[in-house]
Amino acid sequence: FGDRAFCFFCAVSALLAAPLWYMTLSGGISFETCMGFLLAEYLVAESWLGPAIAALQSAVPPDRRGTAQGVFSSLTALGNLLPAGLGLLAAGDLNSGFQVSVTACYVLSGLCFLVAADSFPKDQPLPREP
Repeated sequence: FGDRAFCFFCAVSALLAAPLWYMTLSGGISFETCMGFLLAEYLVAESWLGPAIAALQSAVPPDRRGTAQGVFSSLTALGNLLPAGLGLLAAGDLNSGFQVSVTACYVLSGLCFLVAADSFPKDQPLPREP
């Protein structure tokens, strides 16, 4: 898989996190079960950062890596605005708002990583910095 493996790992992590997050906020389950889902969600959802940065750094020329990292960090910060927007929901709608929106974002993220993986060369590794 070469450098594509980074993107595949991130895609699998995001796609596994989606149902785990959804189940975390599902009604009718015990607190302990909810915390088990949350633990599993954190384990898979938070493991994507390193491989995502590695894929980004290997995909851009060395002289543009700083800019690429800056754009990545800015988009990550922009994504942190979602909870602020959801805070405008009525108190009774917060649970379902977070459940649906975060799950949808995980699925979208996984699909984006699959598209990114397809953009890497399939039979040769990318050139490395000397």
